[in-house]
Amino acid sequence: MSGAPTAFVFPGQGSQFPGMGREIGRFGAGAGQVVARAEDVTGLPVGELMATADARTLTDPEIAQVLVFVWSAAALTRLRDQGWHPAYVAGHSLGEFTALYAADSVDLDTALELVSCRGRAMRDAARLSPGSMAAVVGLPLDLVRGLCREECHGTELVTVANVNSPRQAVVSGSTPAVRRVVERAQALGALRARQLAVGGAYHSPLMAAALAPLAAALARARLQPPRIPLVSSTTGQLVEDIEEYHDELPWQMLRPVQWRRTVTTLRRQGVGLFLEAGPGRVLAGLGREIAREAGHLGVQDALRATPHTPPGTAGALLTTATPKDSS
Repeated sequence: MSGAPTAFVFPGQGSQFPGMGREIGRFGAGAGQVVARAEDVTGLPVGELMATADARTLTDPEIAQVLVFVWSAAALTRLRDQGWHPAYVAGHSLGEFTALYAADSVDLDTALELVSCRGRAMRDAARLSPGSMAAVVGLPLDLVRGLCREECHGTELVTVANVNSPRQAVVSGSTPAVRRVVERAQALGALRARQLAVGGAYHSPLMAAALAPLAAALARARLQPPRIPLVSSTTGQLVEDIEEYHDELPWQMLRPVQWRRTVTTLRRQGVGLFLEAGPGRVLAGLGREIAREAGHLGVQDALRATPHTPPGTAGALLTTATPKDSS
């Protein structure tokens, strides 16, 4: 908006919510086409799930990831129709696959196939190696990492899964170890430490069984160099070698999400506005913690504005969302 580059950022699993289809219906005919294509490619009743799935159903990783991707892809179509075109893209965990689609590295069908495969692989890995995740807010990252190291005993492991902002980390691993980290974080004065309602220990070694299925799916998919510069949420750096990135992408499920580093890199590239092109405002809240001096919009904010809204008007639309836990 005032000439500074805009980045589209795409959320991951955890942004889904019951009734999310009520909003997607406002995105016009393009949204319906995305939904229809998703049903054909994935075999899931996407439109029905968008309208009627309850919170329990939405914890299934395949369903959650497909729905979040479809919502974000539909929002992307509507935003483009209204004249929004990002200078950079990035995505949090699952959202990185949406960013690949937004950057024209993959077509819609390929993106849907990869997202569906990823969700199934993570669901199956979670059944094979059960675990959980927890958000810790208000403790230094090094302290949280230390707690994780100290609470790994025998086959029980726990590790930092997401570095979301200067004050929020998410830990992931065996449920008893995660619970111990939560209890110790609370005793050390964390502003908040609680387990998350997720279906597994994502972004931890407990996802190892998901590697082979996603790697096989990616082997069948050819990634084109992104037409829009893409920042990896695993490295927090711009993707420069697409072949190297292709080989590393399956490991994203096991490695921590470096969202703080991702947003910092985008700011160093001159990004002045972050537009969260997906359901919810989790990333907008985190972005305000990492880069308070930048602008942060949700989809509905952006659709009420224009890409050339004067700075004073845009300022009135900047989201005031408070940071939420993100996994």
